[in-house]
Amino acid sequence: MTRFSKTYAMILALAFFSQACGANPQPVAVEAKSVAPTALPSATMVVETPPSLPTVEASPTPSPVTITAVEGDIAIRQGPDSSFDATTRLKNGETATVLARSIMNGWIQIEVPSQSGVTGWVWVETGYSIVNGDLFDLPRIDTVEWNVGSYLINCTPHQMIVKPGDVILQPVGDADSRVWFMPGTYSVYDADVTGQPVAANLTVTEHREFHILKDGTRKQWTCP
Repeated sequence: MTRFSKTYAMILALAFFSQACGANPQPVAVEAKSVAPTALPSATMVVETPPSLPTVEASPTPSPVTITAVEGDIAIRQGPDSSFDATTRLKNGETATVLARSIMNGWIQIEVPSQSGVTGWVWVETGYSIVNGDLFDLPRIDTVEWNVGSYLINCTPHQMIVKPGDVILQPVGDADSRVWFMPGTYSVYDADVTGQPVAANLTVTEHREFHILKDGTRKQWTCP
């Protein structure tokens, strides 16, 4: 082998060796770098304040309506009319609670003092009472259960005046000597005697006839 040939062979061997080493590359160490996470923008929580509610003041409890008797007693009746019997009286200076008003103007329903649960009716359009409070704030009772009345018959020859109501009873024999009255308490006055004295005091109840048998002079008569 010539010198040139040996040199060429050696170059080929080195080239082969270099390729063999490149087939198995050695791992290369890579330096890991920590990367800080990108900060996200913080979310802002929006809290809505509810609208303020209007302040509502509680309505005060209305004061009770009362009636006080002044300058005398007031009759307390079973119904809202003078034709009803007076069961008791609201005494002078006494005060009662008013419960209702009637469709009959001027009449109010009260709780009878010292009688729990008992009611009656009084008329306020007089100078004998003072009402404290507004009657129109009270409930109104529209139904009146009227009593069934009776007849008063004048058996005397004198003209009579029946009170309350100033009803005239003509002398006996006249068509107007017999008059129908609602139940209640009445006084009969002799219009034909000076001073018009009382001839009778009557408590009229239902389904009867009441005879006036004496005149103002106390003379006795009979009905025909």
